[in-house]
Amino acid sequence: MRLFRSLDQRIVAELRTQKRTIWKGLLCVGLTSLLTAAMVPMTKLAIQSIEEAAPVRVDISAQVPFEKDLSDELGVSVERVREALNKLRPMPAAADLAREIGVTTESAQVAIDHVKARGKTLETQAQIGRRQDDALVKLGVLCLGVVFIFGAKYFFTRGQFFYLSKASAALASDLRVRLFNKLQRLPISYFNDKRVGGIQSVLTNDINVYQNAVSVIRDSIDGPTKGILALASIIWINWQLAVVAMLFIPVMAWFVNRNGRRMKAAQAQVQEDLADLSAMSQEALNGTRIVKAFGAEDRVGGLFKKLVDRQYESQLRANRRFAQLRPMVEFIGAVSLAAILYICGHLARAGALRISDIIALTFALDIINQGARSLANVNNTYNQVQAAADRIYAEVLAVPEESQVDDGLTLTSPQGRIEFKDVSFSYPDGTKALENVSFVIEPGTSLALVGPSGAGKSTIADLVLRFYDPTEGHVLFDGKDIRKLKTSWYRSQFGVVPQQTFLFAGSIAENLRLGMPDASDQDLEKAAKMAHAEAFIESTSEGYRTELGERGVRLSGGEGQRLAIARALVRNPLVLLLDEATSNLDAHSEKAVTEALTELMQQKTTLFIAHRLTTAARADRILVLRRGQIVEEGSHASLMGSKGTYAAMYEAFSSGLLGEEGLG
Repeated sequence: MRLFRSLDQRIVAELRTQKRTIWKGLLCVGLTSLLTAAMVPMTKLAIQSIEEAAPVRVDISAQVPFEKDLSDELGVSVERVREALNKLRPMPAAADLAREIGVTTESAQVAIDHVKARGKTLETQAQIGRRQDDALVKLGVLCLGVVFIFGAKYFFTRGQFFYLSKASAALASDLRVRLFNKLQRLPISYFNDKRVGGIQSVLTNDINVYQNAVSVIRDSIDGPTKGILALASIIWINWQLAVVAMLFIPVMAWFVNRNGRRMKAAQAQVQEDLADLSAMSQEALNGTRIVKAFGAEDRVGGLFKKLVDRQYESQLRANRRFAQLRPMVEFIGAVSLAAILYICGHLARAGALRISDIIALTFALDIINQGARSLANVNNTYNQVQAAADRIYAEVLAVPEESQVDDGLTLTSPQGRIEFKDVSFSYPDGTKALENVSFVIEPGTSLALVGPSGAGKSTIADLVLRFYDPTEGHVLFDGKDIRKLKTSWYRSQFGVVPQQTFLFAGSIAENLRLGMPDASDQDLEKAAKMAHAEAFIESTSEGYRTELGERGVRLSGGEGQRLAIARALVRNPLVLLLDEATSNLDAHSEKAVTEALTELMQQKTTLFIAHRLTTAARADRILVLRRGQIVEEGSHASLMGSKGTYAAMYEAFSSGLLGEEGLG
């Protein structure tokens, strides 16, 4: 049974990106563990030196001169002779020795005489003094060794913290960049199915947990190294005690694995609940105006509290699992320590264990307990990291990217001719959006798409920009199927102005250069003039360097829309795609921008999504859609003359029956 499982290969691959820094940190971890384990024999030797420095040995289990010889002569145990000599040294009289051991004085005298006859003498006062001096010198060297060990540990502990913290931060930073770049390459359909706050939770909460993978590696080295070396020290001191210590390892492993499985499930729920909480807060903050307008502060607050309570409960369950493991490991270690200490008592009584051995054993067992706690942390942290990794890959990294052609065709002299040939399209959920749609937009002409909400107008725009590929049929650009064209080159031919203007927090210049990073100041000024935005830009305190705030909050709707038009024009596109580009402009601005767009429409292929029929009327041709099919096609004049669907809609719009915005 393993104390912890091998790392997920996805996590290993991420850790390899920081392998040099991690190896430096792990080298420091290993050396720190070695130095910690080295304190076990150092402790034993130091206690032995202290014993040797005493005039009378304080440990009755320690050997004394002549104990074996006298034991053999008298026929009594070594332990009884040792105890007597410890009391009577340096020169016991026969009568005293006989009384302590329980033999006759004559027998004691004979034994002492035989020992002396073999040339052996008891310690003299001078010998005791030399022994004490030698012991103090040895003890001094050992004390200097202790200072050296902890001095070295200071530097290596600093090193492991610095290098592993650096690797952890770099891992998180690199992964955030990878995730963000991957998000930019995902298809539009992905974002239709996801909440922005949930995606942000992956970039923040999950990565914050994921970077703890470095600490898993650290504890995987630190814990076993300490435990194995301390166990080796116990074997060196007394192998029987090492066997007893190893009996508790399977019990500890079983509990760690059992708790780990539950910990992973609990942590996965925590990450899911954090994602929901992040998504809710993101939506509530973005929709503050709507919430206040509807007086829904209490209701939204109540929904948020429910999510907070749910996250609190899941976090509590995970914490309960986490809190359960470490004290249980400590308890198992304490039982092991108690058993070994009890056995030590019997060994000491039998004279088979010295005080220095007992102290060193206790210290070694504490180090083993530290190692076991590290392994418990490994298991808990690993399961947290695994839960975060599963979400990171499932939510982002494992999602198929947008089907882009990086090595596709580019046209040397593009004209901007767009053709739909028998195009049908269904969304992944089966909703049919277009059915056998065919039309052509010739270079330099304009086409307006009109129809009720859900007719397929936006789907056509998405297919033109290759946000989706047709389910059936072909979309052609200058006669080439756009699936065969290099995606980045193809999209660079378009200038897009959405109905809902989106501007980034940054300067006006930075927003205008979004599609053309190397555009000159003159290019910006020219585009702003064409969009009739130069007047309000120049009226700001810093001109093109003016900061807009998040989502362009410092601009009026009309100003933001004119900047969006200027942004589309900066890249000098071959094709303009306008989603009711004048919808947020006041009458004066709308007139000015309309005149500018009318001039541009003479030079560029233009596709309108028209919500106002007055906008559609300016196009060369109009396509009337209903339920994904073309029901009418022609110029404004011809359609009005045919008295069909378009004419009826226009008359209803003109009479006010459709309202100011006309169609959805």
